[in-house]
This record gives sequence, structure tokens and C-alpha cells, in this order.
Amino acid sequence: HEYPSTAKNQNLDVIGEVLGRGAYGIVYCGLTSQGHLVAVKQVSLHSSDPDTANTAEYGRLQREVELLKNLRHANIVGFLGTSLYQHVVSIFMEYIPGGSIASILQRFGPLPERVLALYTHQILEGVAYLHLNRVIHRDLKGNNVMLMPTGVIKLIDFGCARRLSCLNHTASHSADLVKSVHGTPYWMAPEVDFSSQTIETLTTSRAEGIA
Repeated sequence: HEYPSTAKNQNLDVIGEVLGRGAYGIVYCGLTSQGHLVAVKQVSLHSSDPDTANTAEYGRLQREVELLKNLRHANIVGFLGTSLYQHVVSIFMEYIPGGSIASILQRFGPLPERVLALYTHQILEGVAYLHLNRVIHRDLKGNNVMLMPTGVIKLIDFGCARRLSCLNHTASHSADLVKSVHGTPYWMAPEVDFSSQTIETLTTSRAEGIA
């Protein structure tokens, strides 16, 4: 088994199997020197120096980290820290062993109504917390809704997310941001009018319904 070059970075002893792959990186299961399991999202950069890594990838990772480190909620994945080692940025997060809702549906089929209501309530609690903090997720879907063995839902993957209060320097910029198209088309509401300012509301509602 070949491990990424960051396996000995910081307090991480070993990086194991792949938990997921996305457009912006690969998520591994990691084992710390204290024996804790963590999720490690890794993205390769063109430069090992953050001051010269003038790439879209590094800027996006900076935004994702800034968001995650300020979010504290039972239904949002926990942020543990970051590191840069041999051109690879690692984001350390809470490990969620239950898998995604998408995988749960594949394994068990349609959920009982009581369980579905329990999960949906927690998803809405997480989204409400994000919106209260002026954060829009922009890629809510089955693969980004995770389940703890205890039945607790966790929202993950903030690579497309934005905090409006940090980016809205002008009213026109605010409108442009909310109207920008990000995420996965299958989970977007078909009635979305991309000239309106209600895209996040519509797509979030549809994503919650079919996640």
C-alpha cells in the first residue's frame, strides 16, 4: 500500500484508505500519533510557498479553511487544523465513520419515514446555522451529508461555500455572488431563474428533498 508523502506530517502517523474524491481534492482516513482517526483532505499545489502559490486552488483552500475554523455546530463537520508539506495542503477534519447519506441509501434502500424526518431535521438545523452566519454551502447533496453511527448528521465539503459578509464589498458584488452558479446540477432546482437572487434558497430546498 502506497501512502501520500504527507503521512508523517505534523502529528499524523499514517494516511490510509481513500474516503472520497472530488473536483478539489482527495479525502483520506488518517491516524494521529495519539491514536485518533481523522479525515484528511489533500490538494496538491504548484508551489510549496504560500506567498508564491498564486493559484486558484490555494485561494479556494484559504476560503474553505477560513469558513470551517469559525463554524461550530453539532451538524457541521468539525475542523481540526491544516498543514502544508511538500506542495500538498492538508485539511484535518472530524472523521465520520457512518458514511454519506447517498451510501446509506445504496446499502439500505428507502429510509423509514421516522428516520427520514430525523435526518431532514438535522440537515435543516445545519443549513439554518450556516445561513445565520451568512454562509451559503452551494453544493448540498447526498455525498456531502454524512452520518455518525449515533444517528447525528454532519454537513461536509465547503469547497464551494462562501461567507457573504466577508465577500460583499458592494451591493452589486453581493447580487453577483448569490447569482453565481456552483455545485452539482442534478441537485439544483429545475425552476431556478439564474437572473434572480434566490438561487441558494431554491437549490438548497431541492437538494434537501432529494439528498
